[in-house]
Amino acid sequence: MPEHRDPCLILHSMSDDGGFYDHDGVASTYLEHRQRPDNPNDAIERPTFLGLVGGLSGLDIIDLGFGATAFGREALEAGARSYLGIEVSERMADLARHNLEGLAGRVDHQAIEEWSAEAAGADLVTSRLALNYVEDLDGVFRQVRKALRPSGRLVVSVEHPVITSSFASLADGRRTSWLVDDYFRTGARPHQWLGREVVKYHHTLNDWLDLIENSGLRLERLRESHPARENFQSEQEYERRLRIPLFLFLVARKAAQPEARLPGGA
Repeated sequence: MPEHRDPCLILHSMSDDGGFYDHDGVASTYLEHRQRPDNPNDAIERPTFLGLVGGLSGLDIIDLGFGATAFGREALEAGARSYLGIEVSERMADLARHNLEGLAGRVDHQAIEEWSAEAAGADLVTSRLALNYVEDLDGVFRQVRKALRPSGRLVVSVEHPVITSSFASLADGRRTSWLVDDYFRTGARPHQWLGREVVKYHHTLNDWLDLIENSGLRLERLRESHPARENFQSEQEYERRLRIPLFLFLVARKAAQPEARLPGGA
């Protein structure tokens, strides 16, 4: 399969291959992609994500798969009480530690699926474009619920299911069409990116909603990545991004009080 360089596939973390960003040239190439004008991470994902997160003052935050943790620094400078980032790439973790110098942030170098949460230690758990690379999402969502305090929130961005089910239309260079196929065949979807094979895990929209429900969290909002013209320099790129949703956003909350047990229940 030819290498695909559409920046809509740029990610923050890869838990299935801890050394991916640690291969020579990969991290620097990734960061170069992020500097491109109108890249969808900055033009679409970032403003939508920050709008859903809202105010950060006084919050204890856990961030799963953060890349270079620009969000961590932004959150702490906006008044967050603490920030913990979980990142599998050693190079990205080192870069994050540098970015967080002098702030109340720390980094744990580990895979998301190996994270063991401290009970009720966070007001907000976030994950941006990282969970598509994790196989055992049930376990991760259980840890999220454990980590959250009562009324705490989870805010997640992932690649939209129509993207993770459209690999058949991948081509060298920019895509001009997206052919959705095998939508209900969930699971691993290997493909080439930055000259190496990576594995994403395709989930349907119902799968994402079931993960939240089965973890004991309550879905509050679901949003798709509708582009806003003011976030694009290029009219042509804006029109291109109107064709298909690149990202899916989920906001869930832990109940304010423990659920009441039925008489005679366990």
